[in-house]
Amino acid sequence: MRRSKRVQVRIPVVVTGTLPGGEPFTEETYVVTVSKFGARLKTRYPLSPGMEIRVKPAAGTLDALFKVVWAERAGMGGSGEVGIQCVKQSNLFGVAFPD
Repeated sequence: MRRSKRVQVRIPVVVTGTLPGGEPFTEETYVVTVSKFGARLKTRYPLSPGMEIRVKPAAGTLDALFKVVWAERAGMGGSGEVGIQCVKQSNLFGVAFPD
């Protein structure tokens, strides 16, 4: 049972973080689903569970810290998507969820 409903969206975002080798990255991409606790986003970088990234809506000024909880790599039967969970719960994407 999921803790929150998921809502299909396409929200442009800027993702920043540090790759496992210590190299910083910035990527303009988009979120494809959101819930009260996290989101799923497209990425071309090799993000892995446990990594922390910052996500900022492209049209906004605020960002939030997220933890990668699962990753599916493009080209290996995957679509290049990651599941991310809010480190500190916020409504960064401005989506209203039913109670």
